[in-house]
Amino acid sequence: MIIGLVLLGLVAVLLFFGIAERVFKSFGVAVWLAFVMIGVLIGCAFIPTFTVGAVEFNVAGFFAPLLFSAVFFALAFRLREAGRAIVATAVTAALFISVWMLIAPITSDTVCVIIIGFLCGAVDYLVGKTKIAALCGIFFGMPIGDVISSAVGMYVYGTPLRFGAPSTFDAIILAAVTAVVIFESVSAIKRTMNHRAKAKAQLAETAEEFDPDEYKKYFDK
Repeated sequence: MIIGLVLLGLVAVLLFFGIAERVFKSFGVAVWLAFVMIGVLIGCAFIPTFTVGAVEFNVAGFFAPLLFSAVFFALAFRLREAGRAIVATAVTAALFISVWMLIAPITSDTVCVIIIGFLCGAVDYLVGKTKIAALCGIFFGMPIGDVISSAVGMYVYGTPLRFGAPSTFDAIILAAVTAVVIFESVSAIKRTMNHRAKAKAQLAETAEEFDPDEYKKYFDK
C-alpha cells in the first residue's frame, strides 16, 4: 500500500498549503471534510486483511472505496451526472478485469498497479468527462472489477476469493490522482488559451477604434 499512502500524504500536504483546496471545493467538499476523507483512507490502509469463511476481505481495497463511491454517486445524482458515472463504472470494471487478467500472471503487483492506475485514470477522464463521474467510476468500478477477476481466478486457477486487496487500494488512489491531475491540467490549458484569446480580441478592438487620420490635421498645420 506504499503507493497509495504516499499519494494520499502528498495530497494532504498540498491541501494543507492550500494548493489542492480549489480541487476539493470544485466537488463541493469543505477543506476540513477533505482532511477527514484523506484520514479515513489512510486509516483504513492500516486495518489488516481478515477472512470470513473462505473469502478474504480488505477494508482499504474494498469497503472504503465503496463508501466513497456512495458519496460521489450522491454528488453525481445531485449534479445530474449519474448517467456518465454509471458508464464510467462499467468501463472501468471491464478495463480492470481485462488488464489484471492479462498482466497479473506475467508480472508483479507493482507493475499491475501502475499500469491499471494510469490507464483507468486516463480512461475515466475521457469517459466520465467530469471529475465526479470519473471518481465514481474509479471508486466503484475498480473494486467490482477486482472481485470479478478474483472470482474468475478462483474458478480457473483455484486462488482464494478476495474482496479487495492492498494492490487494489494503490491502483484506486493512483487512478483517482491521475484523473484529477489530467482534469486540472486540461482546465488550466483551456483557461490560458481563453485568456490569450480574450487579450488578442481586446487588442484588436483597440486597434480598430484607433483612427490615425484623426490627428493628421494637427500635423498638417
